[in-house]
Amino acid sequence: MTERSGRRRAGGRWESRPSAGAQDRVVPVIETSLGRTAEPDGGHVEFIVRTDMPAYQARLPKMGWQPAGEPGSFTRRLDDAPGVEAIFGRFTRHVETMIRQSARLEPPDWETGLAELAGRAEGSGLRWWLYGSGALAVRGLAIEPGDLDVHVNDAALAGRLMADLLVEPVTRMRGWIADAGGRAWAGILIEWLTGARPTGATPPHEQEEATADHLELIPWRGTRIPVPSLEVQLAVAQRRGLADRAALIRQAMRP
Repeated sequence: MTERSGRRRAGGRWESRPSAGAQDRVVPVIETSLGRTAEPDGGHVEFIVRTDMPAYQARLPKMGWQPAGEPGSFTRRLDDAPGVEAIFGRFTRHVETMIRQSARLEPPDWETGLAELAGRAEGSGLRWWLYGSGALAVRGLAIEPGDLDVHVNDAALAGRLMADLLVEPVTRMRGWIADAGGRAWAGILIEWLTGARPTGATPPHEQEEATADHLELIPWRGTRIPVPSLEVQLAVAQRRGLADRAALIRQAMRP
């Protein structure tokens, strides 16, 4: 496997600068590297993150990262693709903010991200809907998304529409909950998937294809955002044990 590193500063480590008055706090450190492997089913890359921050180490597995051996090291195995080094460079520039937003340590700019997604998808033929906390935020509920989760009918088309914002190449997934997915950055991490495995649940999980029969269009900034019904999102919150979110949804469902 070949490898290159991504850093904010020369010297081998990516250091974030402390905010004013924070000189007495630990300075977060992140290092990224890009590896390539050649395999029978095609070329792959690994985006590797190393960090000595316990809060970041705790968060990365919840963002789909796997431990990579040495302490504080995590990896994501992705499909190789044209322009992957530019994608990796964009990832390196934004990875710390992604982690901090996901951990609710830094406020996200979800409205900018959603406007970017909706504008690029309009008239493209992409069929999509927003789900998760973003779908509740667009209704005006008091919730702050850590990222924007999106179901699409065509992961590759979504990748082309978001090509200059990609922070991961569109990747065919194996042994995952869906067939393919991708990630982009526009003030917040935008993650899409297609081919989510049917759960057989009633109502269905908000990310699976059956939810197409349970969508509502929410007016937002001169456009309409497709989202699952509150009944679907309540059922998902209850299955996941998200008591606070379930209570928020119940309150929104009251006449």
